[in-house]
Amino acid sequence: MSFTFNWPRFSDQFHYDAIQMLNTALNKGNKPPVIADKIEVVELEMGTQPPELEIRDIGDLTMDQFRGIFRLTYNGDAHLVLKTKVQANPLNHKSPDIHQLSGSTGMLAAKQPLVVPMLLRLSHFKLSSYVVLVVSKQKGITIVFKTDPLQNVDISSTFDSIAVIQSFIQREIEGQLRQMFKEDLPSIIHRLSQQWVKAKVETPYQKQNQSSLRKPPHQGYLRF
Repeated sequence: MSFTFNWPRFSDQFHYDAIQMLNTALNKGNKPPVIADKIEVVELEMGTQPPELEIRDIGDLTMDQFRGIFRLTYNGDAHLVLKTKVQANPLNHKSPDIHQLSGSTGMLAAKQPLVVPMLLRLSHFKLSSYVVLVVSKQKGITIVFKTDPLQNVDISSTFDSIAVIQSFIQREIEGQLRQMFKEDLPSIIHRLSQQWVKAKVETPYQKQNQSSLRKPPHQGYLRF
């Protein structure tokens, strides 16, 4: 059995609210030493491909609330662009990989801090996890990841030409993302959904206009 759900263009208000919450989540706690400034989301694109949810168990099903266990998978075209400043001086880091930059590559490194701006583009997210999903008309959406969902993410930056720094940044940002999925993303989804409930709207979708009427919404599949 299967049914479809819509994945249309999300509204400007949704993007604004989501970006503000992501900014808060990405800047809380201790950031990696390589990050020398706050992290700012400058672009958020939800993409055209929806996630897939495979039903594993239905625990509650009423007119006002739904609760179930799903296997969530995603391999879509959403992307995220971040802006920050990084400490680019290899001598100020203790990572063995970073120290490889001195000598063999001919790159000069001073002991004084070298802080430079950087743009990061996160794309080709691949997610897979078991999730507990609760949808309530009164309380919004609650989601809990039972396992680490992040399988892969491509991270490109202004340091891609320096392989060692690029791989170091990849590991650091992946660590931040794994923590965000576990601790922050469920809270962000819940707070956003509560705003939709409070505003008495069914979905955070962009209002239909002439262009959206000409283009049908994207469809995803929920099956078991």
